[in-house]
Amino acid sequence: MRSDELIRNDILEEIDFDPKVESTDIGVTVKDGAVTLHGTVHSYYEELAVIKAAKRVKGVHAVVEEIKIKYSSDTQIDDKDIAERIAHLCEWNTTFRKYDIKAEVKNGRVTLSGDVDWQYQRTDARDYVSRLRGVTGVINSIAIRPHASSVDVKRKISEALHRSATLESSKINVDVIDGKVTLKGHVKAWYERKLAEDAAWSAPGVTKVVDQIQIS
Repeated sequence: MRSDELIRNDILEEIDFDPKVESTDIGVTVKDGAVTLHGTVHSYYEELAVIKAAKRVKGVHAVVEEIKIKYSSDTQIDDKDIAERIAHLCEWNTTFRKYDIKAEVKNGRVTLSGDVDWQYQRTDARDYVSRLRGVTGVINSIAIRPHASSVDVKRKISEALHRSATLESSKINVDVIDGKVTLKGHVKAWYERKLAEDAAWSAPGVTKVVDQIQIS
C-alpha cells in the first residue's frame, strides 16, 4: 500500500512533467488513495490533462476535481463566439469535414453529436473543441458506427492486451454484444485499467465500453 503523501508527490511531479499543463496553481490532496484536485487552469483542455495525469499515478483509486478555469480579465467570450470558432474547425479540420459532426453551445458547455468510425475520431473532435477559449466543458455524444463482428472485436482486444508488457491479459475478461464491450477482472493500478479500456476502444466496431475492472 502506497502512502497518501507518496501518491500526492507523484501526482504533482506527473502534472509538472506533462507539457499540456502550463498552470502552476494546482493543488492536490489525497486520503486513502482518493485524490482531490483544486486550483486554476487556463483552459478546459488543460483541466482534462491535469485529471489524466493524476489517474496515471499508481495507488490512485478515485479522483474528484474542483479545478476552476480562469481566463484573463479582459477576455469576453460568449456562446456565439465559441460556436463561430467551432464552425471554422468544421471548415478545415479533416475530422470535422469527413464526418457530419455538429455542436451546440450553452453557457460555455459544448455538446458534440454525429457519427464516426473510430473512438480516436471521437476523442480528436473533443480535444480540438476543448482547446478553444471560453469552453468550460464538452459533452461528447458522437456515436460510433458498428461495422465488425463480436468475435472479431473480442479477438483484437485480447491480442492488444496480450501485447502489453505491463498488463496481464489473463486477468481481464472481455464480453462483446453488438459492439458493446464489457471489461471485468482485477488490475493493480488505475493506469492499467485505462490501458485495458484503450485496448478495447482500439478495436473496430466498438460502440461502447463498460469498464467494470477493479483495482486491488
